[in-house]
Amino acid sequence: MGSSPEEEPEKTPAEMDPADLPQIDAFQSEHSREMMVSTEQVADGYYLMRSKIGAFTIWFPEEAVFMENASGVDGDHYEKLRISYENKNENRGYTGNFQYQYGGNAKKPERILDNLRWRWDYEEEWNEIQEDESTIFYGAKEMAQNEYVVMGYKVSTKQAPQVIEFVYDVSCVNKQAKGCDIHLEKEKEFALEWVKSIQFSGTRSDGGETDGE
Repeated sequence: MGSSPEEEPEKTPAEMDPADLPQIDAFQSEHSREMMVSTEQVADGYYLMRSKIGAFTIWFPEEAVFMENASGVDGDHYEKLRISYENKNENRGYTGNFQYQYGGNAKKPERILDNLRWRWDYEEEWNEIQEDESTIFYGAKEMAQNEYVVMGYKVSTKQAPQVIEFVYDVSCVNKQAKGCDIHLEKEKEFALEWVKSIQFSGTRSDGGETDGE
């Protein structure tokens, strides 16, 4: 009996023809395509993206655009992502900024809150969400009518020192147009679900474990 041919390994999105990929920016942009894990959605309207240095994964909204010129890495210890969305018909736009750090300020994440408080003139107490392997600290502020910012950081409690600072800024595309109506609670819920989707990998880009360092 002849042996059956070995199955070819499944191609990653970066190895596939763009014409065969979902017709959204995350897959059609050469800068973000290599970071996409699969063409299968992880939740309704979201695909899984892995950071360039392999430090974490995050859900990518199918409606959004990866801003290559505002994203980048520094060795295997720092990475920033900027993802944006704008819909003139809906009259709503947002920007999600995420900055990953290994070591440095990650060892004293309270410095991040101090910096955010100073940058955004935030005077309220920080809120806390406990997850299985991480903790989220966040605050929300009205910057102007129908413009809000949700900011904070997510720190690993199992694979320290790793932290991701986040700033979610949402407003009307045309603040003068009728129908400009942004709801803080709804936007805060959206931002926090996005942050909750972040999972630290536990390894650096070179494959070395972060635990115990």
